[in-house]
Amino acid sequence: MAQDTLQTAGPTMALGLPATPLRRYVLDYRGYRMSLDRPRRRLEVPTDVVTVALAFEGTMRLTDAVSPAPGISFGSIAAGLRRTATIAEHAGVLHGLAVSLTPQGAFRAFGPVAGELGGQWADAGEVLGPRLGRLAARLADAPTWPARFALLDDHFTALLADGPAWEPDVAWAWHQLRRSWGLVPVGALVEGTGWSRRRLEQRFREQLGLAPKQAAGILRLQRTLRLLTAPDERLARADLAALCGYYDQSHLHRTFRGMVGCSPREFLASRRSATTLEPADRVIGRITSAVLDADPS
Repeated sequence: MAQDTLQTAGPTMALGLPATPLRRYVLDYRGYRMSLDRPRRRLEVPTDVVTVALAFEGTMRLTDAVSPAPGISFGSIAAGLRRTATIAEHAGVLHGLAVSLTPQGAFRAFGPVAGELGGQWADAGEVLGPRLGRLAARLADAPTWPARFALLDDHFTALLADGPAWEPDVAWAWHQLRRSWGLVPVGALVEGTGWSRRRLEQRFREQLGLAPKQAAGILRLQRTLRLLTAPDERLARADLAALCGYYDQSHLHRTFRGMVGCSPREFLASRRSATTLEPADRVIGRITSAVLDADPS
């Protein structure tokens, strides 16, 4: 297990990579300890990642970035695949860790409840049971981040050893979507699986938590973000729109705003203007976040 720690005058962040046999299902571990004199807000964009965050201290308030409603406060959180972005805010004090899983890993670790998490946030203990609560207590008592990550390796090795697997046709269809960054038409997935469109959608909702079209939209968004933030890419916006599967630049902007709650330009400006030393992105290999100004209200 590889481990790295970033310590500044403010937050302490620790990154752990799971043991090699787990990496098909578990992407990484992130430890954090913050003691700030002001609230911190982050915009978390849709990704193809299921997150379980275990809090040792502090709570997080989550709000949908596209359709704002009163925020919901959580200690430990389980978050499934979501088509719209989330604004996550805490008061400045937060200590805990997050586990990032692939959709396959979440289903294998937690069973059908992983599909039920689609589009939702939930209290991790209520959804994932008392076993997770016992693990959180052991993690809080562990003396170092490497010791905590080793406990997580043991926990997920046991969970994944005999957990349920996706149906082969779901795995095949998801691979086609990921390989093409969401550009494979749903009709081609229907033809390839031999299922009806209705059955394909039902299986995706049961095992990923979203329909194939929604999952494809997340993958297209992730490719768009990756190209927009790549320092060596200088694509014209029209070319970028076509490459990522949008009809034109206007279609890209409408879709981006409908999923993230702001324009691409505003999202990039938030990432550039952030003064915090903590990493912008919370999952290796994904564009996940922008740090926002504190809410003036």
